[in-house]
Amino acid sequence: MKKQKTILIIGGGAAGIFAALTAKTEENDVIIIEKNKALGQKLAITGSGRCNVTNLDSKEDFFDNINTNAKFFYSAFSNFSNYDMIAYLEKIGVGVKCEGNKAYPANESAQKLVNSFIRQLENKDVKIHTGEELIDFEISDEDGKKMVSSLKTTNGKYEYKNDFDYVIIATGGLSYTINKTFKLLKQKNIKITKMYPSLTGIDTVEDYSELQGLSIQNVTVSADVGDKIYAQTSDMLFTKNGISGPCVIKLTGKISGFQDINDMKIDNCFPYKTDKKLAEKQKYITYKSKPIFIKLDFLPSISSEQLENLLFNNQKQLLKTKLSQYLPHRLCKFLLEKYDKTDVNNLKKEQKLKILQEIKEHRLQVKNYGNISSATVTKGGIDILQISPKTMNFKGIDNLYFAGECLDIDAQSGGYNLQIAFSTGYTAGLNFR
Repeated sequence: MKKQKTILIIGGGAAGIFAALTAKTEENDVIIIEKNKALGQKLAITGSGRCNVTNLDSKEDFFDNINTNAKFFYSAFSNFSNYDMIAYLEKIGVGVKCEGNKAYPANESAQKLVNSFIRQLENKDVKIHTGEELIDFEISDEDGKKMVSSLKTTNGKYEYKNDFDYVIIATGGLSYTINKTFKLLKQKNIKITKMYPSLTGIDTVEDYSELQGLSIQNVTVSADVGDKIYAQTSDMLFTKNGISGPCVIKLTGKISGFQDINDMKIDNCFPYKTDKKLAEKQKYITYKSKPIFIKLDFLPSISSEQLENLLFNNQKQLLKTKLSQYLPHRLCKFLLEKYDKTDVNNLKKEQKLKILQEIKEHRLQVKNYGNISSATVTKGGIDILQISPKTMNFKGIDNLYFAGECLDIDAQSGGYNLQIAFSTGYTAGLNFR
């Protein structure tokens, strides 16, 4: 005897897994179709393999860390919050440990967490099809409503009513794997917003290669872009191509969408390859036809006046020697190379001001916001104006739902993006309880 409903879930990441766990009941069949050889491959490498699964934030603090379309997420978060996630993990025997406000599995293993989720799917008798990829789907009028009427995958064809009743698409963003779903959705007149890398390093026009690998604690990184000043204070790292580290990564979460042309995309990131001719023509990204600059304050806890007194006092020491009490010697040498052997007493007022600016307002130009294929998350995706926030249903197609990173919603690092995936997946699956 046929089950009451059959739900096809396209994508076996965090959102797809939770959509399946929620949708599966005794009355429902649930099938996960995953193109990779195993479920949760991106989830298994998050947090350097430790998996910052969620956090302990209050609702207000949580929403302060959502960069795009926070209001859309209210209903999903109410259905399944960060504290609901922690309770669920404990219910299935996954211990939770906390570092500050970040929550991790007690065993600090992202892969073991994925294995625990798979066991829950198997216990619920969710059917898992790995190595199977969505190729196409058709939309037609069924019973007076627009419906997904058939799907074609690399393993065959699924027909509405015979093989499925509802479809949840949870295929993720553009990071870590080639994702052809967005191109397919666009062909079906589903609006996709521009897509950019988020939570990534910054490639700079300036050459910092001699500082590669140098980490600086407590740096303020800021950008005046989009008629607003964005700033983050945390640790920073110099890389071969520019800057990275926690404060830089969080800053890109706020500003990476501010660019006129995304030189990593062809046809709105489908597929995401570098347009070499465009890259040669465009030496750096712009916003409203202007270059984008970042400022670094290497000593945010010391005012400019205090720093001036520290550097330009009467002590007979080289400037870099005085500054090295507060910053790594290699950075001091880099910043003050022009004044290496200059007598402080002979410096003009303008020179002193430039030295202070090198330390407190060090300016660099953004060449690129990293690479979308290796970014932590994707900024942009399915336009949320097409999606019901209470159900995750696609407006106008009665049996189609979306969840997870494929939606145009992104947040800062710290377990927020995973929680968005869990909550939207749960909300999509909740329709079939």
